[in-house]
Amino acid sequence: MKAMKLVFICSLVMLLLAACGSGNGNQSGEGDKPAATNQGSGNEGKQEGEEKPQDKVTVKYYTWANGVTWENIQKIAGNFETANPAIDVEPIQLVDNGNSTDFYKKLDIMAATGEPIDVVQFSNVDFIVERAARGVLEPLDDFLAKDKIDASKEFYVSPSYDGKMYGIQDMASPWLIALNKSALDEAGLPVPEWGWTWDDFREYAKKLTKGKGQDKQYGAYFHTWGEYVNLITYTEKPHPYLNADKSPIFGDESYKQFFELRRAMEQEDKSVKPFSDIVGAKLHYATEFLNGDAAMIPTATFILGMIADKEKYPHDFQTVFAPLPRSSEEVEIGLSYIGGNFLSVGATSEHKEESYQFIRYMAQQTDVIRDFPGSRSIDGATVTKALIGDNGNLIDEASLIATAFDGRVKTIYDANYTTGYASQLKKVIEDGFSGYILDNKSAEDAQAAMTEAAKTVIESAK
Repeated sequence: MKAMKLVFICSLVMLLLAACGSGNGNQSGEGDKPAATNQGSGNEGKQEGEEKPQDKVTVKYYTWANGVTWENIQKIAGNFETANPAIDVEPIQLVDNGNSTDFYKKLDIMAATGEPIDVVQFSNVDFIVERAARGVLEPLDDFLAKDKIDASKEFYVSPSYDGKMYGIQDMASPWLIALNKSALDEAGLPVPEWGWTWDDFREYAKKLTKGKGQDKQYGAYFHTWGEYVNLITYTEKPHPYLNADKSPIFGDESYKQFFELRRAMEQEDKSVKPFSDIVGAKLHYATEFLNGDAAMIPTATFILGMIADKEKYPHDFQTVFAPLPRSSEEVEIGLSYIGGNFLSVGATSEHKEESYQFIRYMAQQTDVIRDFPGSRSIDGATVTKALIGDNGNLIDEASLIATAFDGRVKTIYDANYTTGYASQLKKVIEDGFSGYILDNKSAEDAQAAMTEAAKTVIESAK
């Protein structure tokens, strides 16, 4: 029976890889972060049918990217090959729908069957730690030490598990507030600066709300992702789901504060679109903001590419940027949430050194700017100008630089807090908030339900 199961799994993997290898769709998964822009160096990467010398090492890079993101990855791979002629990089679309959730499912099937994995893309540190705990990924500490790289200083976030580092941040996506400059001017409001609070955010939303029915402009928009459940913990806590002792943080006062803010803005102020409408209509955050249906939105720098995409999101107002608010005036100014993209090397890779060289290059290269590079050493002004391109009328450079590159900006996220099951807790908070806002639960009841659900996840992981 075990032999038959193994044959079945291997056959399934072969079918999946055959189906995915030919895909190049243009749809983005709901939870995925699109690339910011299509600035390239002009090197279009490898040509189909090119033969490579027999002594070349081939590194396979597994991704869910498609569309412009896929094109940019091919350009970067081509540039890397030019600088490293002994290494050939083969980007592979493991899924053809741009959905990272589907990607992880197929990646896990590959790992379970022992398929060699060189380089793999991740959208969150928790997803890396989950695979590191299973022995799927290779520690990178020795490679970094050989290159004399201090990961804590070189990169914004360093994914670590059990004292070892398992990924390199190749793209950093600082979170911020995007605002419609025309709506601000009409309401007579200045661009918010560092130090404003979520109470201030609520007041701004009230003043930016206008109109009725189909013509209504809401002051703000909150999307369905877990980040929007409680941006305070993402910004002001070492981990949004866990305490240092690995217990769930869902009883924290900040969850009550943010839940009640969301309810008050929706039901009392009517300054944000009802959550039920967002879920029911499967609304997209960029469409709501760029269509003018919402005057401001908490988001990250990955939205820059969408702002610049005038064909898909036609609009004529300029977007200005402000820092994420803080929970109170007592909180340190400068704390922020920095998401991003990460690359890891598979434990089964037969070319670990070459795979490491490629992911380090991805984090430090500036020939193809897709978002802010994961490396802190990259010049911010250079990156910003590349991201904005000729779209200065749509993207305000000054407020973007002031928000993303202020000297006080820092993240207190600590990867040591995370665990091999932490990624499952994001669904716990998403379900918890849905119950709170849709079923009219109290914040305390919702927090209690989330804590119990988290304990179930933790117990099942033991």
